[in-house]
Amino acid sequence: MEIVHLYDGHEQVYGGRGSVPGVVWHLAREAAGAGHDVTVLERQWGGLEERATHEGVDFERLDLWTGADEPWTRVPYEQVTSPVGVGQLVTDRTNFAFEALRRFRSRSFDVLHVHLPFAAGVLLTVAPWLRDSTVYTAHLGELRLDALTEDQQGRSDSAGGGAAGEAGEGEESSGLDTPAILSAASPDVYLAGRVAHTTVLNATIADAFAERGVDRDSLSVLPNGVDVNRFTNVPERERERVRDAYDLGEGPTLLFVGTVMPRKGVTDLVRAVGRLADEGTTWDSFDLVVAGEDELDGGYVEEVRETVHEVGIAESVSFPGFVPEEDLAPLYAAADVCVVPSLEEGFGMTAVEALACGTPVVGTRVGAIPEIVDEDVHGYVVDPGDPRGLADAIDRTVDELVGRGGVATAARERARAYSWQSVGEQCVAVYETVAGRRR
Repeated sequence: MEIVHLYDGHEQVYGGRGSVPGVVWHLAREAAGAGHDVTVLERQWGGLEERATHEGVDFERLDLWTGADEPWTRVPYEQVTSPVGVGQLVTDRTNFAFEALRRFRSRSFDVLHVHLPFAAGVLLTVAPWLRDSTVYTAHLGELRLDALTEDQQGRSDSAGGGAAGEAGEGEESSGLDTPAILSAASPDVYLAGRVAHTTVLNATIADAFAERGVDRDSLSVLPNGVDVNRFTNVPERERERVRDAYDLGEGPTLLFVGTVMPRKGVTDLVRAVGRLADEGTTWDSFDLVVAGEDELDGGYVEEVRETVHEVGIAESVSFPGFVPEEDLAPLYAAADVCVVPSLEEGFGMTAVEALACGTPVVGTRVGAIPEIVDEDVHGYVVDPGDPRGLADAIDRTVDELVGRGGVATAARERARAYSWQSVGEQCVAVYETVAGRRR
């Protein structure tokens, strides 16, 4: 088969940062490794060649007069919060769509795989002849998830189906505010109703699409994957290197990995750890590492830092920012507990990455996290927005799971179900079904 991935996001696909471009790259690489012809069509990033080939995947880049040629300069979930930003987003993605269409008129392919609803929505509106060959992966988990589910729930609960837990006395959990333009019309629903097939990250999102009128037979669950080999069996010397580099002490290390923004529930995590420090635990000291992109929402990052001081744990918390690739797996492996306190997730890739390193996970009942984490086997799951429940789960994990025989082995075994090889095979099966209908 000849497969084209269309990616109009704010980050380059090969060697870029961020979960969605990572998914695009791994799916493309797996399909190419299986013998298919695969092309990724993205914008022309500064310093990159117009055409390139990496591990059997061809890259073609569009030189646009809109947008930015520097990654992370214009981020969609920031742009949609203002009229000017929305205008810039619409103009840029429309430009992207028409440039892509110009390429498609002179080439043939079996499957077009799109990953964001903005340019693809324009493209399939002006070129309906592409619809029967298009697969859409809805990488929901940020602002657009609210727009998909809010009218069923009457509020912006997570896609995981669980109501937000009660915050402790004097504790306020960060709310989820959907921009009005996304609440009025979900671009994801619009696109899913116009493609041959849509893959989503968990069954609850599939239900939400179906409730909004998308044909149930055109929906399937395709989880994100993890490079299991990268995260399994991290050498002890690498763990020690990271422990020294990040100044980790002898007590338990609690790790958060992800973009520091309200939907990730970082203030809930800080309040939970503050509660543990205030009420006392069986451990005398600890380290909380908040690792991840911290430049997208400066106001929230400042709120997190203020909360750290408010609850009195400033000396035990570090903010290393974006973690280099060579440090990520060793950092997971060096941690005693990985905490995923999200208020909203489409999937929960950090939970799988941590399990692949043999590290127990405490997560919230959002996205696919309840499906990933087997309670009392390699972690625990609590309601989102519940610092008290989060604190109890962290304390229980440290006391009952950390160091317990078989926990690391069970965690790694669980992660293997989400290997990129397995996910890639499932994705190719979707391609074959879509391509077969057109023959």
